[in-house]
Amino acid sequence: MRIAVVTGVGVAVSVLLAGAAAAQVRPEEVFQRDQFLEQDIRLRLERQMPAEQKALAEWGGFYIPSYTFYDDIDEGHAHLTRQDLRLWTQMQLDGVHRIFARMRLDYQDYAAGDAHGFNQHDLVGPNLEIGYYELDLTAAARKYWDAEWPVRLTGRGGRQYVEVGRGIALGMILDAGLFEVETADWTFMGFAGRKIESEDNIDLSAPGYSRSRRTFYGGEFRWTGLDRHEPYTYFVLQRDWSEEKPRIAIQDWRYDSEYYGVGSRGSLVPRLRYEMESVWQFGESFAHLQVDDPEPIRAWAFDAQVDWYPDHPLKPVLTGEYAYASGDGDRQRATTAYLGNTAGTEDDAFQGFGYVNSGLALGARLTNLQFVRLGGQFTPYERKTGAGRIDVGMDYYWLFKTDADGPISDFRATDTSGDVGQEVDVFLEWRIFSDLSWTVRYGRFFPGQAYADRQPRDFLYTGLNVSF
Repeated sequence: MRIAVVTGVGVAVSVLLAGAAAAQVRPEEVFQRDQFLEQDIRLRLERQMPAEQKALAEWGGFYIPSYTFYDDIDEGHAHLTRQDLRLWTQMQLDGVHRIFARMRLDYQDYAAGDAHGFNQHDLVGPNLEIGYYELDLTAAARKYWDAEWPVRLTGRGGRQYVEVGRGIALGMILDAGLFEVETADWTFMGFAGRKIESEDNIDLSAPGYSRSRRTFYGGEFRWTGLDRHEPYTYFVLQRDWSEEKPRIAIQDWRYDSEYYGVGSRGSLVPRLRYEMESVWQFGESFAHLQVDDPEPIRAWAFDAQVDWYPDHPLKPVLTGEYAYASGDGDRQRATTAYLGNTAGTEDDAFQGFGYVNSGLALGARLTNLQFVRLGGQFTPYERKTGAGRIDVGMDYYWLFKTDADGPISDFRATDTSGDVGQEVDVFLEWRIFSDLSWTVRYGRFFPGQAYADRQPRDFLYTGLNVSF
């Protein structure tokens, strides 16, 4: 009878978890879509931020109205409009102290019948997106103590974007403390921080996945003394303090990982730039229906990119990229503990806390995935005086599983095949004025033999960026 009760409880819990995992499939898609758009917007905001000035205080903002259309194979199409407002201010004193803050207010509106379990109308914020205090200790020593230091030492504390290397192992906003030491030949950056707790957990099968408590510690060393190359190495330690709510007695979700990376960026010959990086991952993770003796993590990732800038009036850029992340053939889900790794086996699936663009419409994480990307862009219109510039470009992806028996983060790739598919992405960005730009991005993914449903998938994003 005791065995029957235990078995019954186990089956009930498994059914509960399976239902939860199925219900959380779409949040994973939303996470991937938002991650790409946030990376794209972050880079554009950084490009349009004013240069540092001697002014004691300045402020401004960005208003980003946008429209997104995407295909959901199970639910049809979805139409989403967003009103994104970001206000920033910064204060500087003596060239020593700097305070920067950016607030975000986001209103999301799905078309009727397209919310699929989310709020059809949702106001998010206002929230503090970025906010930190920065101190230039070398400048302080020079100004206040009349001392010249042989290095430049700066410190920064608060909510900030932290990235190491190419952003494969870590690239996200953290509540962190960070310092940097810089000389003529090398730079070292060290940090310690925690993920914003209100953001979703990487493991969306965990009960209470909408909360995440993870801490990150690490450092990066860059050698800047070479003429055309900048080699670097880094390490990142990630510790998982998240707790499932409600607690499930037969499953633990803890995922503790460590990353050690080496890479380099620079110029091979004039007009030919490169970036490449290798990342080794170690640590411990809990397998499917496991609460004791977590399994060791042994994983690896690689990414290399070459950009060629031909001497031409249209300013073309031709790009080639190859990315690789190891996978695990006995996993059922790529990014979860429940239905994840099989107990008693090593976890070989790479899981990072950064971002690598694997295509706009597919939007898969870099785990059990490898792809080749060929692309280019050019500038067909640019005013010689005043504002006005148009950039257009295209990327073509060939995508494969690293382990044909294992899953990728897209749950629909269920067949045992290494052929994930191909994708074409195109974009147009029109910088109309210095404070107004318009962006259009479209992607179409053609599923390969890893998918039972081979119907192409579309994704369209268009938005304005008004700065003031």
